[in-house]
Amino acid sequence: MSSLAVIALILGVLALGGGFLAAKAPELVRRGMEKYPRSVWPGRILLAIDMGWAAYAVNLMHLGGFDAWKVHLMWLTPVLIIIGAVYLDEMLSVRALGGFLLLAAGSMLDAARWHPSLWRLVITVIAYLWIVAGLFFVLEPWWFRRVMLRFQSLPAIRTAGISKAVFGVGLILLALLVY
Repeated sequence: MSSLAVIALILGVLALGGGFLAAKAPELVRRGMEKYPRSVWPGRILLAIDMGWAAYAVNLMHLGGFDAWKVHLMWLTPVLIIIGAVYLDEMLSVRALGGFLLLAAGSMLDAARWHPSLWRLVITVIAYLWIVAGLFFVLEPWWFRRVMLRFQSLPAIRTAGISKAVFGVGLILLALLVY
């Protein structure tokens, strides 16, 4: 199984599960959407994941004259996680979600880059949409709340959930049959 197939399978299962949850329990999803922007612990956990992933990515990069600074990543990463959790508490969960989307999109594009099928463009388009959303979430986290306000009605959540579940099934089929 190629890395693109694994990514498509993971995305498909997550989309199917999230879509099924939104279709069956839209009130629960609506309450979660209202509480998420100001949630403290999801933001801290995502911040730690983002910082660890970014440190790992920087460690793999060739930085020329700055390669000597890579040895400091081991102690600098936990310090930056603590500083970020303490001083970036305003809408941290949305900002950390944006960082996660940006980091995940890079891995998705790496996996899709050399796949021979034109269906790789499905994952590529998802990755670029995640990049745009991630940039908005990091730079203007209040945008998340404005977008979520449009999807606050229960029929809209249920319809979006069904659409997401169908898309998830499509991604699973792509992972199993094409990639």
